[in-house]
Amino acid sequence: MRFKWMTLCCLCMFGSLSGIAQDAAFTQQYANRLYLNPAYAGLNHSWSITTAHRNQWPALNGAFITNQVAADYRLPNQKGAVAALVQQDRAGIGGLQKLQAALAYAYHTRLTDTWAMAAGLQAGITSLRVNYDNLVFGDQLSDNGMVAVTSAEANTFEPAHYVSFALGGLAYTDQFWFGLTAANLNKPAYGFGQTIKLPVRFVANTGYKFYARTYQNQGRLFELSFSPAVTYTRQQNFSRTDLGLYTIYTPLTLGLIYKGVPVTGGPNPDQALAVVIGLELEQFKVGFSHDAGLKGFSRQAGGANEISLTFERIDFNNLFKSRLGRKDNGNIVCPAF
Repeated sequence: MRFKWMTLCCLCMFGSLSGIAQDAAFTQQYANRLYLNPAYAGLNHSWSITTAHRNQWPALNGAFITNQVAADYRLPNQKGAVAALVQQDRAGIGGLQKLQAALAYAYHTRLTDTWAMAAGLQAGITSLRVNYDNLVFGDQLSDNGMVAVTSAEANTFEPAHYVSFALGGLAYTDQFWFGLTAANLNKPAYGFGQTIKLPVRFVANTGYKFYARTYQNQGRLFELSFSPAVTYTRQQNFSRTDLGLYTIYTPLTLGLIYKGVPVTGGPNPDQALAVVIGLELEQFKVGFSHDAGLKGFSRQAGGANEISLTFERIDFNNLFKSRLGRKDNGNIVCPAF
């Protein structure tokens, strides 16, 4: 039984390292914007469906995998939108798994001729469990290294469940955006046998788009633009700052992100350099990113790879009016990936 407890403790420890206290962190955060901030629901499109796959630390024998499906729908002739999200995390070869499902509502409004805002509320339920089929206990091993099919260890750890809430807000113009998210507001308790409280996670992200050139062709807006962006994440004693630069040359997006910028006097997290490549067509987006570890554990573990696919319906007429300075619509100009 002691061996079993040690195994589970190691699983939980590595799970927390991979996802900031069990919370995943996407490189393509704007492709997974409903996970980043529920206030993004319904912005820039009538509806959308996004799938994402993240393979973190692929050099390990059992990488940390995150799969996500998210969808949102802007309510017709209203200022609101609804969203749904399902996410699965699998932490390493040990089989620690998390399944999360959430629903969200967002409200959009224009404050002035220049400024607009959005606010979103999300409620989710999460299940944690251990896949014992991937674990090997001491009584399954023999002197010559053979592994028995079954173990006498009792599988007494039932799946753990908890409910969590998140609140997000956005303020933006036709070139600037700023968002703030607070997740795990109720500090839910989770764990096997002994429970701990999941700390509140704060995420602030901001950026500004510089247009070098814009023009219309066959009912679509084309652009050459540059968008510096900053994301700051804090959860209990963990904090990280990411600096990014996105270049859009329709339909191509290129991004370069320095993750874990060292801060004087602060913690020294893993550092990585991420490259993002995205292709954005009329109703289809595909993005790929790779994190190359520069310092810390991610350098030895192989960084991360991520891919996203998005299908959406866009009202290009309203999009043109927003980007060309009209005040009919409050579309946000953050990157698509």
